[in-house]
Amino acid sequence: MQPAASYPSGRADMNKLLHVVLGFGLFASTAAAQEGAKEFSIVVDKPEAQYVINVGGTMDPENFEITIENVGDTPVVNPRLSVNGLYDWYDIKSLAAEITRDCRTDEEKALAIWWWIRYRTYQRSPHDDDSALHPVRALNGYGYGICGHVAAWMKCLWAAAGVKGRVQELAGHTVSEAYYNGAWHELDGNVKVFYLDRDNRTIASLASLEHDEWLIRRTIHPREMEPWFIGPDTPERNAEFVHYITSYKDNYEEHSYDGEIAKDYTMAMTLKPGEKLVRWWTPRLGKFEGRDARAEAPQIYANGQLIWEPDLTKIDIRPYLWLPEHHFPNIATQAQDGKSPAIHAGDLQNSLYPNPAKFAIPVESPYPIVGGRFSCTLVKGGSSDLDRAAIFFGEPGWGSGDLYEYRWGTGAQKVTVDLDSKLLRSHSNYGYSIGFGFGANSDNKPAAQSGLDAFRSETDLQVAPESLPALSLGTNTIRFRQQSDARVRITYRWKERASGRLPRRVTAPVSPGNGEEVTSLTPLLRWEPPEEPEGTAKVVDYQVMVSLRPDCRWPLATTLHQNVGSEKTEWKVPSSFLNPAMTYYWKVRARNGRGDIGEWGSVFSFRTAASAK
Repeated sequence: MQPAASYPSGRADMNKLLHVVLGFGLFASTAAAQEGAKEFSIVVDKPEAQYVINVGGTMDPENFEITIENVGDTPVVNPRLSVNGLYDWYDIKSLAAEITRDCRTDEEKALAIWWWIRYRTYQRSPHDDDSALHPVRALNGYGYGICGHVAAWMKCLWAAAGVKGRVQELAGHTVSEAYYNGAWHELDGNVKVFYLDRDNRTIASLASLEHDEWLIRRTIHPREMEPWFIGPDTPERNAEFVHYITSYKDNYEEHSYDGEIAKDYTMAMTLKPGEKLVRWWTPRLGKFEGRDARAEAPQIYANGQLIWEPDLTKIDIRPYLWLPEHHFPNIATQAQDGKSPAIHAGDLQNSLYPNPAKFAIPVESPYPIVGGRFSCTLVKGGSSDLDRAAIFFGEPGWGSGDLYEYRWGTGAQKVTVDLDSKLLRSHSNYGYSIGFGFGANSDNKPAAQSGLDAFRSETDLQVAPESLPALSLGTNTIRFRQQSDARVRITYRWKERASGRLPRRVTAPVSPGNGEEVTSLTPLLRWEPPEEPEGTAKVVDYQVMVSLRPDCRWPLATTLHQNVGSEKTEWKVPSSFLNPAMTYYWKVRARNGRGDIGEWGSVFSFRTAASAK
């Protein structure tokens, strides 16, 4: 996953007091929370608002929770949050625009998308969810996929960025290629690798690799789930990819993913009055997709909840219910006729008119649904065969409900049903409904009603923690948007960290000196270790990158982006990757014994002599 230090945000020590800059007619409050957590809450009643949260400490905070809650009486349509211009992954256009915002050429866009994907995903297949072939669905809900998923995401993102792409199926592996500068270039986001062609300037195409295994053999293939450590392959791992690619007679362009790639998946949702979306950065509920098919939890995932508990005495619930299209629903609400319970039979039943009241409460989520509970107060005034109250999973029926039936006795009865057995299945779930059937006998003396007086729906979600709008150290500019002007409360909870510091940046080369000419095509790069303050964690490893780009944004080859593997402040450039009479750029970053990764240091350069060997 992406190291925190790589996000563009302020890292200097800031005022530890939280303060808020208000605008757009907003008001805010702050409060202390348990266990040293800080809490910030703001109410927005405009289609768009921007505000600032300052986070103190010495490192990025531990983000706990973000809640978006409808506290008004009209729906909140498509709420969206971004922090410092990040995490607006609402649709494919916004996601691709975030990744490529500073790219000018198709080459830069293609590489930016590959680089972004390589730090945010790991190897695991979302079970039985074809929609996970689309990056909006997968990267917001899961954060993982296998080679076919990743290749499909990259093709989809490239298309959104205006870059031509394709998916290529190999013997046992799937990769993607981008078209720029008049040629195809293989960029494998799943294995996090690309192969430099023999000119040592161009990323090779699959067609070139199929007939030139040396290009594959000289390349390292980063290890899965190791965003920090990049080191040499085992011979067996390297040979595996040689086999995949050079068994070229069964390689072909794959189109079976195109249907899902072309769909307009978004994170659109509507929060009804009294409903809120809660998301945590951790797997707080311990629930995840595919549970019936496999018991092991994903390596990294998080949970959230959609919670709906409307005040049925204040809002008319009818616009938010599912009603039978070809059957008179026969329901009435307290908002309509002033009668109790809050949702009840419109017309009472008898032998001539046995038509019950039927409706359903639908739940929809842009995140995978992995469980839930439903609590309510059922009311039944009579005890005849026509007096009934039943709860169904799905559309309402009549008779015995498959979730619960209140048949004997009278009065108000509180009921809670666990939905995990219905929702935690091997197939993906993005929506369900809870159905109700009510009957009230008109011959009862005195007349009595049946119905629903209150309810609380809790829907458990799986979310990808990398997609959540995280606060970072320093100033955080939050932008909120909605396609409505409903009243919304946004609440952040986090804990500031002041017990450590990131390793300092490497700012001084030892050899070669900056801009110096070298006579070797495998030069030894050496640098001054950063001076760490007293009491900070010791640096235990460095990572080096060599590039042809002056900004050193990504490596010339993935083999030229490696770890030293110790606190030694030197690294020898592998053979066969540099050319004579060329200028190269390099930079270094450090990791300490606590696992904290520092920011990349200054970019240095060296030039290879025309006679360099």
